[in-house]
Formats: sequence, structure tokens, C-alpha cells
Amino acid sequence: MTTTEVPGPTRLLEPLRAVARRRPDAVALEGPDAALTYRELLGRIDDAATRMRAAGVAPGDTAVLHTTRDARLPVTLLAAWSAGMCVALLDAGLPAARITACETVIRPRWRLSGGPTGLIEPHIEPHDVTGARPARGGSHILLTSGTTGGPAAVLIGPDALRRTLDWYADTFRPGPEDRVALLAGLGHDPLLRDILVPLSSGGTLLVPPADVFAHPAALLGFVRSAAPTVLHATPALLELLLAADTAAHGGGLRSLRLVVSGGARLDAGLARRLRRACEATLVNAYGATETPQIASCAPVDVAALDAAGVPDDAGLDVGGGVAGAELLLDPESGEVVVRSPSLALGYLDATGRAGRFAADPRGAAGYRAYRTGDRGERLPGGGIRITGRLDRELSVNGFRLAPEEIESAARRHPLVLEAHAQSVPGPAGDVLGLTVVPVAGAHIAPGVLRTHLAALLPRHAVPARIRTAPGLTLGPTHKATPGKWS
Repeated sequence: MTTTEVPGPTRLLEPLRAVARRRPDAVALEGPDAALTYRELLGRIDDAATRMRAAGVAPGDTAVLHTTRDARLPVTLLAAWSAGMCVALLDAGLPAARITACETVIRPRWRLSGGPTGLIEPHIEPHDVTGARPARGGSHILLTSGTTGGPAAVLIGPDALRRTLDWYADTFRPGPEDRVALLAGLGHDPLLRDILVPLSSGGTLLVPPADVFAHPAALLGFVRSAAPTVLHATPALLELLLAADTAAHGGGLRSLRLVVSGGARLDAGLARRLRRACEATLVNAYGATETPQIASCAPVDVAALDAAGVPDDAGLDVGGGVAGAELLLDPESGEVVVRSPSLALGYLDATGRAGRFAADPRGAAGYRAYRTGDRGERLPGGGIRITGRLDRELSVNGFRLAPEEIESAARRHPLVLEAHAQSVPGPAGDVLGLTVVPVAGAHIAPGVLRTHLAALLPRHAVPARIRTAPGLTLGPTHKATPGKWS
């Protein structure tokens, strides 16, 4: 990819347009209900962008896109960018109350969806929220868990996204032979990588069937039949695939040449199991919505791990920074700080944690710093290993969670007086746990509270384990603690 001087988010389509000129009849998108060549895909995008402009869309308008995992997603997103809009990505499967809370923060001018099932033409309508927010240089908005009882909205510019994609192309050399599976979480940062990497390099974007996550066997069946060569996945997703592949006697992952793991700690045992299942190059990536995309990564050499006797439960090196970014460690706290020219523009309405964005500690022009809240240690080779958190933020199955938001949702139930969310040990790793203190004389069943939370929070933020307690106590730092989980 080469940078083309095109204003706003429209520049993000330039690599796709270049591919369409070179290889118009190559397959750009392949799914259960559609297969589109580059000529066909670009034609649908341009037609949709024309209809958006005819509806009154102006460059700089903000739109919310209710995302679904199908062929409508890339067409709608890229058409909106072509029309110059800043797009907020929201999983269409979120509870209605959560979608409303997110849209209240975003204040979009337009609402986008993929149109009727079975069709690829996007649907656009004016949003009913007054006081629409302009984009202010952004290409997209992503929502994360906030600390004030609601979602945090991160505004990201096209330059940051383009710069990391250029680095990805130069480093991993995706090309026409590559097939990339659309498996990232809807409304999350890696989703853009799933879409843009193949479509910017002449490869094929593989859209899975709607039930791909219904069961590990369904996920493996898609991978086996679609034969992706590149997979962007969390460690939890890799664990699911490996378990299903083992149950099916192996062979289902052999098409993979590159696996980029991110979103949570990758340990040596998982790396070893993946190497036994396929010959793919495994990369341990690190980043956050605010960085965005990949701020650092390191290739995993399983043979070197074996030679050094690294135990299976050891976390692996995430590198020292890529694409102009550098990972630093705060000398006092050990906090990982990302200094980069490609950070997000910031939080909308101060919805994120205060003080996360800061001036570059080296004072370089065009650089800023992002304080991640992760604790790390410097390895002999110069890279960093993540060792934990400095704050209460949780990471569960690759999702960042602010426990304050979960606790706030729990306290909205009339029978809950206090609540405390934390990660707790589970049979296959840590899971999200919630301790609640009922109002005096009341009893609340975990199933009832889980239903209440499911109406307010994303699925990944609904605790797997819920218990009641007579009260919370103060720990040594004068913070509430519910005691040990049995």
C-alpha cells in the first residue's frame, strides 16, 4: 500500500480501487450467500455512496453502523467512507438499552444498516438524536467499556489506521493468494483489519455463515471449508479452534500461513499446541482501541521456547513497538506506555479514563503517549512481557471491561445495594465474576440478575459467575473487596 493524498476517510479506499483496476475479475469477497469480484464489489460500494449523498450525507457527517457479520458489512462501511462519513461501529446484536446508550454518546447524524437480509444494498436513515456531532477529523468511532456506568467512545482518524495497515502490508506481505476470515468481534478494532487487509492487497475476504460461533465444530467447519491463509484471533478463539480440531483428529488448520494473536495474553502452551496443528507463522500482537490496531508484536519461535525450557503457562514477548510506535515502561509503576504518531484522537465527551492520553515523554513532534494501565517487564531481548494490570480494568476473552460499568448496571436492579466485578478462576482460565449485596431482607437469584444485566450490557460483559454476599469489606488500599471466591 502507498499513501495517496485524498481528504478524510475516502483515502482508506484507495488501495481497494487500485486493486480493482489491476484485477477487476478476481474474487474480492466470498460468503455463503454471495461472491463478488473486485469490479462488482467496488460497483456496489460506489452505488451505495451515491445513494448516501443523494440522501443528504455530507463529508464530515457522523453515522452509526449497526454491524452484522455478512457481506453487507464491508459494502456499507466502505460506502460510508467513500461518502466522507465518520462511522461508529456497533454490534447489531447488542441489547437495545446498550445501543441507545452508545448512540447517545456518539450523537450521529445518520443511522446505517445492511438492508434486508439476503441483499447487499445498505440502508440509510436520519438519526433521531438532536445535536448531531461532527466527525472532527475521524474516520471511525469504536465503543469500549467505560468507567462512569456507560460506554466510552474512542475517535480514530484515517491516518492512524492507514499507517498501521501500511506497516502490516510491508511486514506480512498479504497478496492475491491470501484469504482472510471475517471473525473479529463486531464493533471492535480487529474487524477493520479483517476487512481491509485482504481488500487492500488483492486477496479474498471470507464471510462465514451466521451460525459460525454456534459451536466449536461449526467454527472449525468454516475454517476447514473456506481455507483461510490469514487469521486474526484472540487466544480464546484459538483455544476453541484447537479443541475442535483435536476432537476432529486434526488437519483443519493446515491452510493457515499466518496467525496474528491479540487482545489477551498468549502463553507458551497455546503456541506449542498451535504449532502441532499447523505450520503457520504465529505473531503475538499487542495494542488497544486507543493505539489503534497493532502497536507492537513479536514472532513466536516455538523451537526457541522449547530450547529455553519456557513453561506452558508463561506469557510471551509482545515486542517493543512497530509502525513508529514504541513501548516504554514507567520507571516507578512498571506501566506500559505506548508513544506513537498514530494514536486515537481521543475520547468523546471524556467518556474514557482520565489521563490516559499524554504528551510524548521524548518530546518528539507528532508523537503522543497512551498510558495503557497494563503492567509489564522488560525482557533480555528488549521486548516486553505483560504481567498484569495496575488498575481495575479486566480482560476477558480478548474484551476490555471496566468493572465500574458492570457494577453500575447491577445496581440498577431494585434489589441490589452494592456490586463488585472481578475476574475469577474458571476451569479453562479466568472468567468474569460478580458479587452483589442485596437490599436488606431481599433475595435475588443469579439467573434473574443475569437476565437484568443481559438487557443492559454486551454479552461478553455479562458475568459467568454471580454470587451474593452480606456485604463488602475494605482491603488494605481502602477499596471494596468481596473476599475470595471458592
